[in-house]
Amino acid sequence: MNARGRQRDWAGLVPELVYTIAREVTDISDFIRFRAVCKKWRSATTIADMSPQFPWLLNETTGPDLHFYSIALIKSFTFHVPKISDDEYVVNPCHGLMLVKSSSSKLSWWLLNPLNNNVVSLPSMREFSWELIGSPGYQSRDYVVVEGCKHLNVVKPGDDKWIKLEKKDSDFYFYFKNLLFIFDVFSWFTKVIDLCTHETVFVVPPPPKKFQFCDFGPTLIESYGEVLLVNYLLGSKKIVIQQLEYGNGQGNPHWVEVTSIGDRMLFINFHKLFGAFSLRASDFCGSNLNGNCIYYITRHKNWRSPNTIEKYCTVEKYDIKTATTEELHVERQNNISWYLPALNHI
Repeated sequence: MNARGRQRDWAGLVPELVYTIAREVTDISDFIRFRAVCKKWRSATTIADMSPQFPWLLNETTGPDLHFYSIALIKSFTFHVPKISDDEYVVNPCHGLMLVKSSSSKLSWWLLNPLNNNVVSLPSMREFSWELIGSPGYQSRDYVVVEGCKHLNVVKPGDDKWIKLEKKDSDFYFYFKNLLFIFDVFSWFTKVIDLCTHETVFVVPPPPKKFQFCDFGPTLIESYGEVLLVNYLLGSKKIVIQQLEYGNGQGNPHWVEVTSIGDRMLFINFHKLFGAFSLRASDFCGSNLNGNCIYYITRHKNWRSPNTIEKYCTVEKYDIKTATTEELHVERQNNISWYLPALNHI
């Protein structure tokens, strides 16, 4: 009520003011309710106008309901995957997108963003596939890379055919900004291929021998223009980080150990090669997340089970400066993965 006792017409707020208010609504469920107030408020904002979201944990299922948990808000979310076909199921998420597959004879594929229900159709593919190898900040001009049983399958949305690349079981694959990194687990050489030309850009020799033996990893992460190689040495409970140096254009790329990542935070699932990403702690002022830390998912075995060895996952924080680890208070699940809410993807 205003001074004259008349009720204020909140729907009459100018769009610029509605947008400013929306940016202060950090809880995604509150933001959705905010946009549902009236048509004017909805038209003045989009899901991409939300403030950056903390990473969520996804309790992996085949859908149609996807269950998430925010470690920052200490809150659970459930999103219903829209029905695309009668026999669909969700395949491994990566960087906020879901790879959805139809098991019909055509074996159709889609990319889905469960936050805004946007869908991109992909060509049919008969090969059974394992993982979506994505890159943070996916855009429509980027390639989609899917690892299958026999091939690495590559396509750019809008094309009508997958490109099949040779795949070796001894290789790990990572995709960043049209570059395919092929990491040989035996030799630790890394070949980098430009997917636009299919030519080898350069080959990176292995890091120093003392860092070649690890219990979990290696994991490659694109972090604000840099490429990091992360290895977890379980015996010493130490995480070693190498940064790719391009050799100042002299043709001698190599790995260099780094002892600090500054304001950045790395999010890794050491039991899943793909989907690791990096954020800046300063973008989330007032949070309980800290920079120069690695937040990782690891799997444990419960030997107390009388009949079977039960496995459960925990989330732990590794402080790079002190080389110490603490377990975060997250409900233990059988199989979880990081989910980076993709507010502006597809």
